[in-house]
Amino acid sequence: MCSSDLDSVHSTLSVLGVVEDDLATVGQVDGIAPSEDIRSVRFDGTRAFIVTFKKTDPLFVFDLSDPRAPTKMGELKIPGFSTYMHMMDASHLLTLGYDAEDEGDFAWFSGVLIQVFDVTDPANPTRQHAHEIGTRGSSSEALTNHLAFNYFDPLHLLALPMTVCEGGSGGSYGTEMTFNGLMVFDVTVDGGIVEKGRVTHPNSGTSGYDDYACSSWWTNASTEVKRSIFMDDWVFSISERRIKVNRLSNLGEDVVEVSLE
Repeated sequence: MCSSDLDSVHSTLSVLGVVEDDLATVGQVDGIAPSEDIRSVRFDGTRAFIVTFKKTDPLFVFDLSDPRAPTKMGELKIPGFSTYMHMMDASHLLTLGYDAEDEGDFAWFSGVLIQVFDVTDPANPTRQHAHEIGTRGSSSEALTNHLAFNYFDPLHLLALPMTVCEGGSGGSYGTEMTFNGLMVFDVTVDGGIVEKGRVTHPNSGTSGYDDYACSSWWTNASTEVKRSIFMDDWVFSISERRIKVNRLSNLGEDVVEVSLE
């Protein structure tokens, strides 16, 4: 729900059902996070997870077991916000979003943030692991397109298109692009988030990076890679310019590159 009066902005969780052959609201939680807006939602059985943002990142957990009386069970407030949430298992959320720098009444988004949340106790969700990448201006196609988020549970691997920019702070974007391509991480509940390697996809010439792509609003990803695929011991990374194939044991060495230009 939105309004021209920012103080009245809030969110609503509604449950719809068929009432006399019409679709109608049968249950609702209103007034969620006044003055903030929703950045991501994940439904899992009788639970719902919602992330809102203005200054901090409240992760809300809702009980939908009684659809006519949904209730808020718990929340966690931390800096930043998640734009995508993925269920690792029944008790853990793997999320992608941005960290944030507190500026009093609001916050600037900064580096890309991967997090693991423990929701075993829905009344007391906790952040178990966090891994920040770059500074303001860094981006990922997966931040606004869930098809670019590639978590392969059998290998506990996460592949993300990524543009890494350094030197940004507050409202200033980073001025140096240090990487553009695919980043692969080992992600487990016990071991946390550990970078496994990178596959380079230059956005300028054959091996260079154009720093201009760092000056990008968070919804406009500047990542060369758009999709990735895990297949046996290989990872395929696809951009509009090329397809690369790399071994998971040696991600820094290209085995095959096919030009699409």
